Amino acid sequence: MQLERNEVLTGLLVIGTIGVIAFLLVLLGAPGLFRPLVTYKVYFDNAAGIKPGAVVMLAGRKIGEVQKLYSPLTPAEEKQAQQAAAAIHPSVDPSASPSPSPRFEARVDVQVDKSAMLYRDAKAQMIQLGLLGDMAIDFTQGTQESGRAKVGDTFAGERTPDLGEAAAKMLEVIKPVANEATNTMKDLQNTAQNLNKLTDENSELNLALTQFKTFGEHLSGLTAPDSALSQSLTNIEKISTNLTENDNIKVTLQNLRSSSEKLKVATTELQPAGENIKQFSETIKTQPWRLIWPSTKKYAEASPSPAPGQGTITLRKTAKAKPRATPTTRTSRR
Repeated sequence: MQLERNEVLTGLLVIGTIGVIAFLLVLLGAPGLFRPLVTYKVYFDNAAGIKPGAVVMLAGRKIGEVQKLYSPLTPAEEKQAQQAAAAIHPSVDPSASPSPSPRFEARVDVQVDKSAMLYRDAKAQMIQLGLLGDMAIDFTQGTQESGRAKVGDTFAGERTPDLGEAAAKMLEVIKPVANEATNTMKDLQNTAQNLNKLTDENSELNLALTQFKTFGEHLSGLTAPDSALSQSLTNIEKISTNLTENDNIKVTLQNLRSSSEKLKVATTELQPAGENIKQFSETIKTQPWRLIWPSTKKYAEASPSPAPGQGTITLRKTAKAKPRATPTTRTSRR
């Protein structure tokens, strides 16, 4: 009897376990069987990364999951998606779109709990759960005035950039900065090359520094205590000291004064000689014949200077007068 009782309990345990597992499978496979669910349509321009069974949230709280994905869209669905986008963004006019390509290319059907307070103007976003997590759909920013969403309502979804898209956009932003950094590195490289040229062994800067060093050594040699310049300055100092101590300057000035007075007396004494030299030069200029016949001098005060013809006549008369006096002289000598 005890054995039969244990077998009955075991069978009941197995049946209960199978029932619980079946209940869980039915609950997971058909969530609307025990609780009411509603279906909404969400349109995206790209549904990459989202898959059936993905989480659907309302302001971060799970309210359902993704049921199906459809792509591409029919023209009617595309128009419906454009109308949904215009309802959320009044500035968007679907009829005035100049682009022939559709803006929305995928439709995602989601099933959410009917009791969820999902409003018609809610904003649907496709987000990534964590850095490397799965994609999910999150409804946010709904207002009560728009009313609760009904079965089959459509939403224009927006896709939040994932890690790859964010990296691409970041690269687009970083690219100009990288170009500037590259140009800066090139400038720094050119500057380093110029510095290497300046600091080269045979560069003008090194040669100038060598010349400056040589000049400094020469300057040090000139200003050394035993240098020629120092000795010259010492000798000048000794000469000035001697002149100051022995009153040589005063004596020199007195000698200079005596010399100037003597020179003044000599100048006074030489003044008649200067007058004679002046008269001699004037005589040579006006009466050059006096060098031959000195007695024919004509003074400017007595009479004017004779003309060339009159001077010739005077010379002849004088020549005639001299022979007449010669016999008298000889007679007197006898």
